[in-house]
This record gives sequence, C-alpha cells and structure tokens, in this order.
Amino acid sequence: EPPRRIEGIDIAHLHGDEAVGSLVSFQDGLPSKERYRRFRIKTAPGGDDFASIREVAARRYGRLLQEGSQLPDLVLIDGGLGQLRAAEAALAPMGLLSGDAPRFVLAAIAKKEETVFTPAHPEGLRLPRRSPALRLLQYVRDEAHRFAQHYHHILRRKRVMDE
Repeated sequence: EPPRRIEGIDIAHLHGDEAVGSLVSFQDGLPSKERYRRFRIKTAPGGDDFASIREVAARRYGRLLQEGSQLPDLVLIDGGLGQLRAAEAALAPMGLLSGDAPRFVLAAIAKKEETVFTPAHPEGLRLPRRSPALRLLQYVRDEAHRFAQHYHHILRRKRVMDE
C-alpha cells in the first residue's frame, strides 16, 4: 500500500558548526507542519553527517516508541547508501526494521541521480523522472533540506549576533 504518513530527515551544518537535524512530516502527500521537528546535534562530532543522522533517528524514534506514539509508514533520509546505513544502525536495535513485518519502510534518496536506496535494494532504484512517487519523495527530501537549512541559518545568525 502507498505510505500515508512519511517523515523526512536531513542534516545541515557549515564545516561542522551549528550542526542541526530536521524532521518533516507528510500526511497523504501534503506537509503536516505541526509535526515538523528540529534537532540540535548534541553527541555527533561536527561535520559527521552519518553520526548526526544516527543521533536524530535514535532520538526521534526512540521517543515515539517510549511514548507509544504512532510511527510513520515511511522514513526518508536525504542522502545515499551511507546515510541509509547510518539510519539503519540507529533503528535496527530498536526492532523497527526487523521481523516479518517491519514497523515502517526506511529509504534514502540521493540528489544528483535521484536514486532511491532501501535496505532491500542497496544497489538503488531508479524511478521514472515523471513518476508521481518520485516527485513525492523529492518533495519530502527538498522540504527536509529547506527546513534544516532554515534552522541552521537561525542558529548561525544568533551566534553572530551574540559575538
């Protein structure tokens, strides 16, 4: 079945400074802005996108599990196979990706070639350029990127003003 609820994750930083993560949520193909979340990266070394993705995924889905909240149908990571593996490393110990019925689908979409990676398809999937599914994934990815960049710029401006 097509995913009804999709969450997208992206990381933003400038040479490791003011590293942040973003999470956007889409319901039935439309942004659900009240579910958007911002994360200051706390434990990952500056500039380590993989560690930052692990941190954001662990914090977000660990909390949803702890609260007993509804999980999305699809989690989309902005990036390629490395970013997918980083999210997988955070989510697998929680039991979200294992078993006969994983709790949700995990995927990543790489920008340049628009290749979609999943744990079941690490070689990548190429959807037709005009595919509505690809366009939705691009929309989620681009919105996560925009939201992460916006938060990063807010923190950078605040730091400059404080200095």
